[in-house]
Amino acid sequence: KELRGAIKPSYGLGIVTKESKLIDGNIYGEENSPIPVDKRFFEIGSTTKTFTSLLLSKLVLEGVLDLDEPIVSYKPEYKNALTYQDKEVTFRHLATHSSRLPREDMKVIRKIIKEDKKKKENIYYYYTNEHFHDFYLQHDLKKEIGEKWGYSNIGVGLLGRVLSEVVGMNYEEAVKTHLLNPLGMSDTVIIPEKDQKNRMVQAYQKKGEKLPPLEFGSLHGAGAFRSTISDMMIYLEHQMGLRNSPLADAISLTHQDQNVDIMKNMKMGLSWFIEQKRELEYPIIHHGGTTMGFHTYFGFIKELQIGIVMFSTIQLKAWRIIKMLLNIANGVNEDVALSIFKQYSEENKLVTNEIKELT
Repeated sequence: KELRGAIKPSYGLGIVTKESKLIDGNIYGEENSPIPVDKRFFEIGSTTKTFTSLLLSKLVLEGVLDLDEPIVSYKPEYKNALTYQDKEVTFRHLATHSSRLPREDMKVIRKIIKEDKKKKENIYYYYTNEHFHDFYLQHDLKKEIGEKWGYSNIGVGLLGRVLSEVVGMNYEEAVKTHLLNPLGMSDTVIIPEKDQKNRMVQAYQKKGEKLPPLEFGSLHGAGAFRSTISDMMIYLEHQMGLRNSPLADAISLTHQDQNVDIMKNMKMGLSWFIEQKRELEYPIIHHGGTTMGFHTYFGFIKELQIGIVMFSTIQLKAWRIIKMLLNIANGVNEDVALSIFKQYSEENKLVTNEIKELT
């Protein structure tokens, strides 16, 4: 319904199961393009956070750092922003959104937009390293660390930065070297090459005007990556154990319940949301992503070995966004994914019951 009502919409869908794969989609204005839908680039937004936490998990298992190590061990100049009543923010807190840091540096973001409203379309590009550094120098943490969940882009941005400094690379290089290259994901990037730029999906605003590609000035670890349906299907296979993965142990660690409750039926892994839907027997492990132009869903059920990745370029009304933030409405593309999960789950039950009857 949202897709039908959108301006110049595009979408891509990839489904991976232990039996087969399915790809579907349509790119607005390029229906006759020789480039397959699954090779087109889209902005994955906050799904990037799962790369950040996978890098964290890998370094933990290698003994480079500890999940419960305070961040001030690496950033002593940020002590005031990362300490409350003698308790310090750790890597685990940042990866589970329990640091009690704010979602964004809204004071500075509002100032940037007030100075030039056009910057709203690519606000994270204009939020610079200097802004980021000043925030952590000046912020005074006034909430009890680890007691409640609160989504924080600026917190995961710090996580990505510290991990990059630990391995001595910039964030994109760190993720490519430690994760994407070993996983065989060559079409997942922050800064695309010329060929990759030619495969970018164009997103549009409500008036039908083109939106600029997403760029980041500082918070790369929170949402800067682009990818393709094909590459993200490879990522699904690794997450579900359908490939002999060199990062299997690190991936498994990111899926573990970290005892951080978001709501009644949803818990945190390391960046992953672990959600038990009433209509499903097993939990969905998932993370979405929303940028100015793109909405991404990425989720899987390990027990059934089915995973789904979907992007779309629909425009959202303000009330729809508020409902999503308040968790009283599913995210964009999530209803499609839930319908597929439910159907596959029911079919799996029928097959299981038939096997039981035969034996």
